[in-house]
Amino acid sequence: MSVQLATLDQLNPFSRVSGSQLGSTFAINQFKKCHIRNSGPRTRMKGIRTHAVVLVILVSVTIPHAFQNKRVLECGSVFNSETNFDSLIRTFGVSNVIEAEIHGSEGFYHHGALIFPGSEDEVEIFWGDPHTQQSLRRVRISGRQSSWKLPSGLELGMDLQSIEAHNRKPFRLTGFGWDYGGTIVSWENGYLAPSSSESCRVIIRLGYDTSEYTKELILKHGSVMGSSSFSSGHPTMQELKPFIREISLFLD
Repeated sequence: MSVQLATLDQLNPFSRVSGSQLGSTFAINQFKKCHIRNSGPRTRMKGIRTHAVVLVILVSVTIPHAFQNKRVLECGSVFNSETNFDSLIRTFGVSNVIEAEIHGSEGFYHHGALIFPGSEDEVEIFWGDPHTQQSLRRVRISGRQSSWKLPSGLELGMDLQSIEAHNRKPFRLTGFGWDYGGTIVSWENGYLAPSSSESCRVIIRLGYDTSEYTKELILKHGSVMGSSSFSSGHPTMQELKPFIREISLFLD
């Protein structure tokens, strides 16, 4: 009978060490301690009872589905109305969660928390009650890259054309040049349109890189500026090649 060891990714999906490496190392170390001796027709394994218990524990651990293989940003699992600072520590580890002042919209700062602070997988937490650090209100990731993804597969850094492919049609987003610029406001009844049963709102904002823009394209940029909404199929939107720069979950 063969027993498959649980990998570190299954036991602790937030570890930065390869689960396959740790799983292999653990197996080797454990079975080195089991001295197998042949004694006629029967085989005795000293210490096997203890190690069998360890193996059973490893195999029987239940891990939330959302974190078995990758970090999924969704409501109702780790991030829900009952989430508080202590529960984040229990889930992600005391060394991976800190209190912090987080920059919000329109220049305001909020007392919240950071998960994996300073890393590309950093998650910002906004509380409904900052004093007691309870009543989760908002979860945000931002930047060009992260291991976190939405259940739909959308992730930071994904470009406009890839988003359209996921939605199976163009969508609408606000113009650029203001605090809420590049916010997707409608999926136009596409594949990514939210269902009425979803427990929170997902807000996605796009940005763009100006480092390699020509003067001609910068001038065109003015046609997709401001609070009006534009189709992702707008020629200038396509030329700007915006990408997802921020994803937020809002728990109402």
